Amino acid sequence: MATTAAAVATAVAVNFIDNQTTTNVTGNDTLPHDLLEYDLYEVPTILVVVLSVLYGSISVIAVAGNGLVIWAITTSKRMRSVTNHYLANLAFADILIALFAVPFEFQAALLQRWNLPSFMCAFCPFIHVLSITVSVFTLTAIAVDRRQAILNPFAARTSKTQCMCVITLIWIAGLALSSPMAYAQRMVFLSSDWPFCQNVNLSQNEMLFYRALLVIVQYVIPLSIMTWAYSGIGFALWGSSAPGNAQSQRDLNLMRNKKRVIKMLIIVVALFTLCWLPLQTYNLLQHIFPQINEYPYINIIWFCFDWFAMSNSCYNPFIYSIYNEKFKQEFKMRLDFMAGKRRLTRDLSAFSSGRFEWRTNHVNTHERNLKHGSIVTNDTPLILTPEA
Repeated sequence: MATTAAAVATAVAVNFIDNQTTTNVTGNDTLPHDLLEYDLYEVPTILVVVLSVLYGSISVIAVAGNGLVIWAITTSKRMRSVTNHYLANLAFADILIALFAVPFEFQAALLQRWNLPSFMCAFCPFIHVLSITVSVFTLTAIAVDRRQAILNPFAARTSKTQCMCVITLIWIAGLALSSPMAYAQRMVFLSSDWPFCQNVNLSQNEMLFYRALLVIVQYVIPLSIMTWAYSGIGFALWGSSAPGNAQSQRDLNLMRNKKRVIKMLIIVVALFTLCWLPLQTYNLLQHIFPQINEYPYINIIWFCFDWFAMSNSCYNPFIYSIYNEKFKQEFKMRLDFMAGKRRLTRDLSAFSSGRFEWRTNHVNTHERNLKHGSIVTNDTPLILTPEA
């Protein structure tokens, strides 16, 4: 069967997908012969439309959802906890993925050419690696911080200043780990009118080592640390509870809230692991068994794996709203504001504590009236803070 230009382009696209190529192509050099030995499945138009909608949906939902997370955390005093600072950092990294990694790399693989300015060829893969690194390092920092807080409750808690220092170190580490990608990627012309983005500055062995390093640093080590951290937390919260009625209702409520937060964080980590597992497995296997790239439908398989991995950037806001009542209230308040149903001029923390304030004011009024020999009736004026 004759090899079409589109099929050859798709073959090169598969190499771009993993940000590495089997050979350097510059100027008007011809394509390597091994890329011409097999045909790849040419993506039908209907599938192109479906993939475009799916990838576009990721970008829109991720930017809107994670933007809402950052908005809630930065503008509400009660949301500015250490864990939420980490979650805001995670949300920002997911926004970067949605803005730069998802649309640009998808169009390059789908259109089989690089239609953007040449500097974006190095910038987009660089941001891709940076964002993923920041995301997984942030999840790891949250796990370690929660383990320390729950297993050592009398130890000094992480301050917000320390939290910001950790976040700064995470970004520095991310920049260091992603810089080789910015150095490697350049736009080249596979023919006079065929621009493409590929590795030209690292040898095949250097890129192989770098990709293996990314799998270990971005996936294996962080997941090992998070498994260790949450295993200890799980045993502490679920495996050792006080017998009988030794715990007060307040302690039980605190324990219930802690468990709910930990469940939320474990689900976030589990989704990250599940979403990235297929693509990370492919990245590893295609270096060990490069012949898998000759499978005719490998481009379709890769699109499925890549979409699944990229979709992880839009799930977290939904998880927060389900498992965290504060996030749910903050989201509702801001969505109502955007819909014109509420003015955003009052602190939500006052609304959320309204029931407590009503009870406190009711008791105080009752005590004052008893001292003066009067009786509290339903007509007694109370200072009532309305709930959202």
